[in-house]
Amino acid sequence: MTSLRRSLPTLNLLSTFESAARLGSFTLAAAELGVTQAAVSQQIKALEKDLNKPLFIRAHRRVTLTPAGLALASTVGGAFSRMAEMIETLRQPEVPDTVAIGVTLAFNQFWLMPRLPDFRARFPHIRLRLVADDTPMDLRPARLDVAIRFGSAPFEDAISHASRAERAFPVASPALLARLGLEAPQVDLLQMPLIASDIINPAWMPWRQWAKALRLGPALARASDLSRLRFNHYSDTVQAALNGEGVTMGWEVLLEDMLHQGRLVRLGTDSVTPNEQYHIITPIGRDMPAATQVFLDWIIERLVNPPPTPAP
Repeated sequence: MTSLRRSLPTLNLLSTFESAARLGSFTLAAAELGVTQAAVSQQIKALEKDLNKPLFIRAHRRVTLTPAGLALASTVGGAFSRMAEMIETLRQPEVPDTVAIGVTLAFNQFWLMPRLPDFRARFPHIRLRLVADDTPMDLRPARLDVAIRFGSAPFEDAISHASRAERAFPVASPALLARLGLEAPQVDLLQMPLIASDIINPAWMPWRQWAKALRLGPALARASDLSRLRFNHYSDTVQAALNGEGVTMGWEVLLEDMLHQGRLVRLGTDSVTPNEQYHIITPIGRDMPAATQVFLDWIIERLVNPPPTPAP
């Protein structure tokens, strides 16, 4: 595999491009970076040569981005913003009795947030700092005390203290079924509007992989590829399903509250249990403060050994 150092342009070139793209001017970028306008122009030309594509359209006293430049500016700008946010987070001083928790956006929204009032009521002296990010993160350099990771143990950077299996199956809102005059157990997925999502974590299961695991043939995979509704965050696919827009892939643990409340219903009887599980992890080689141990015990109790769900 080609290393990032070899496959990516230098950080200096990307930084110069980001500044010029954001400001819309080589002159303003030069002033911001403390270099000459000629130096900025030279670095942009070097980047364009490396990518074999023009990134700017040069006009008198101004520049505009080409389609390739717009695409790169969106990616580079977003990456720089995320790096700046993480660096600012790492610079924050540590506060006693504070637990930093790393979760995905969906796990935070659908599972953890509804249960946090219970923790805060039981342990009001402990401060929580939630870091929700779908990008895989190495716990060793990160200032996280506990994280929920969906994957397969063992992990190089973390210790798994407990785990819980997950199941995947199609879900939709009762309103959609009522509108189409269908019953959940007899739904033909090929006749349903499927909601697709881009996969950031390779452990998550798209429609194509789900259909392949059940040996349902290529038709469902093709139908998902032609989906008229696709999101880059799983949380948005769930919200679209709640709104009656179509059928999304449901995860039993993540959506257990919505399924129990009847806001979403399972379609058919097919399901897939992946090899990956939810793991409650802490960074390897790091001492565990008392507050972290309290949160660790609480989340193991709630996630791995949950109390019985009361009848609706």
